[in-house]
Amino acid sequence: MPPDVIPLEPSLPLAYLLPIVLSSIPDVPQKAHIALEGFISEPFIARAIGAFDPEGPGLMPTAGQNNGWTLMRVSHQANKEVHYDPTTDRIEDLLLATNLTLTKGAWAPGVQPTALSLGTSDPRWWSMRDLWSAAVPALQRNPSYVADLQFPPFAGLTKGTFCSELKGWTMFWGGLLKGNPTMLTPRELTYVVAYNFNKQLFGIEFTKDEIDMTIEMFEQFGTMGALVASTGTLPEAFVKRFLELQTTLVDTIIQRSNGFAKSFMVEAEKRGKNGKEALANLFFSMVAAGMNSPGTTFFAMYTIDKLNGDISAMVPLYKKDPEAFNLEIVRLNGAGGANAQFHAKKTTEWKLPSGKTITERKGTYVMTNTKLAGFDPAIWGGPTMDPEYAAKFIPGRENRERVISWMSELQDIRKCPNMTGCDAAPRFCPGAELSQRLTRQVVDFYIETCLDNAVAKDEL
Repeated sequence: MPPDVIPLEPSLPLAYLLPIVLSSIPDVPQKAHIALEGFISEPFIARAIGAFDPEGPGLMPTAGQNNGWTLMRVSHQANKEVHYDPTTDRIEDLLLATNLTLTKGAWAPGVQPTALSLGTSDPRWWSMRDLWSAAVPALQRNPSYVADLQFPPFAGLTKGTFCSELKGWTMFWGGLLKGNPTMLTPRELTYVVAYNFNKQLFGIEFTKDEIDMTIEMFEQFGTMGALVASTGTLPEAFVKRFLELQTTLVDTIIQRSNGFAKSFMVEAEKRGKNGKEALANLFFSMVAAGMNSPGTTFFAMYTIDKLNGDISAMVPLYKKDPEAFNLEIVRLNGAGGANAQFHAKKTTEWKLPSGKTITERKGTYVMTNTKLAGFDPAIWGGPTMDPEYAAKFIPGRENRERVISWMSELQDIRKCPNMTGCDAAPRFCPGAELSQRLTRQVVDFYIETCLDNAVAKDEL
């Protein structure tokens, strides 16, 4: 048995075994891993196996690589112990720490598997965080300038179609009903978010065709795990197209970004980096983690979906305190990836609430799940630590800034002088403030345009 594998010894509820069984099927459909991750991220699974037991370690076994267990950190405290430790690493030779593995050797040059590994345990990663903090104003909590939301001037995209699609969209089923089960949010929303996301970050107004290329690049990124799981490598045509998209879009930013690209690359080169490579790294990371689904588009869609569920009650609640409303959305649904992977720092025998003991060896691939941490009764269950109270949507909770969706409590992120990180929060998501700010802009636009002043479907 390899040292990074915890033997599978099924002793969990039948419902939990389903994703383990499905994930063992050789011909898993492309993107099936997204559905499986969504299943195991449901809080009822964590509660069913006692993962939130205050006397337990806050862990949930899930199907891991090489037919073994991966012990997922799901309680709030278990997540903090990982993300508040500046020596916690990020797995450099593995992108997906599940049995759909994607090793570094499967990537072609220029396809960056570790672009998202912005940890703090390695000087390379810390220096990248520090570069972003210094040279990307949009990531700051209070940048000196924030562009107003602009509706994209795209042919065929009207405020009427935007409103119509969002009012009628059903989370997770909307794409299936349109014949595209991989489309998780309506394209109209994606265009609005992507247009403004790239404008605020890079100072560029992408055309519709360029945003379509960005979406294609993101969707290709999403299929890599399944391709490598079935073939062990990435097909040459796939790699060629991915690199073509990435190179074209980065070159476009350099040519038309109204000064951002030049200043960013100059700052990168002052720090001993290749300016263009650093820009490509930034662009890829932001597209993969921040722009699409999951990311800001998902965050906005979850919020709009909540409003649509009961407009008469939810819209006034949102308007009363938009930040409070949105932080409850992100606590219960996540915003961006819920998981991070790292190596266990030591060998530990974990005793689960069921009485079962699992040995986690040093070097084992381990995961966190910040979405599930949002349901931890120890933090969100009130004085009696009630799981039902923890699961309720209650904007304005006194401890709302303890949300850990961005890998550190928001109250601790806001103690840091910049987005590099500090002792209070050494390794948080650099897009935490940008994601909140843009989501609010999009939701405000939706309420004003589609609900308060309902436009006709064909209105420009």
